[in-house]
Amino acid sequence: MFDHQKLDSYFSGENELAPRKDEVSRHTKFIRLAKLLLPAVAALLIGLLIIYPGLKQTNGEFSIDITLPTKGELEKLHMENAVFYITDKDNKVNNFTAESIDETEPGSKLVKLISPDGIIPSAENQWVNIKAPVGYFNQSTNVLNLLEKVDAYYSDGMTAKTTEATFDFNASKGYGNQPVSAEGTMGTLRSQGFEFYSKRGLLIFMGKTYITIDENSLKGNNSNE
Repeated sequence: MFDHQKLDSYFSGENELAPRKDEVSRHTKFIRLAKLLLPAVAALLIGLLIIYPGLKQTNGEFSIDITLPTKGELEKLHMENAVFYITDKDNKVNNFTAESIDETEPGSKLVKLISPDGIIPSAENQWVNIKAPVGYFNQSTNVLNLLEKVDAYYSDGMTAKTTEATFDFNASKGYGNQPVSAEGTMGTLRSQGFEFYSKRGLLIFMGKTYITIDENSLKGNNSNE
């Protein structure tokens, strides 16, 4: 026959063989925690699989392959949309702008200019606007060298084009040994080079020079017309 007292004590937890309430509670909490953690672990594993191609293994450890700037690159001077002023020996200020300025070497006095554009004052309130895609300015010698497509616009209306031009601010002199083409109110001109003296407002074309004069510019005012 069954012992009803023993059976009741088993389900009430009084029997040693019956599971205790605190053990059941811990087991329930563990199941709930596992349900929460398993999706998070799965998401983490999926994320590692996605970024794995960008990782490399070194000495058994994963590391992200990042290219850092070198020490020399960090030390170089760099400026964007810069405005700078060049002063000649007579303290006359020349105003220039550039899309960017970069030192060629850390601590170097030679800087590379992208799209330099500036005004050089000349005699009797005249001026010359010069610009180019690329230029180099030596701070030690105060010399500006313009390369590629060099354009010069004179206040008297003449424009000149060449592929290389140099201006020495200490000597107030510009020069170039590449072919020059110019156009003004009197006609057009082609030469093998030029020299420009800003203090005197003097422009000299060098080598073989060909000038085409507009016929209308030779006609004076005729009172009989």
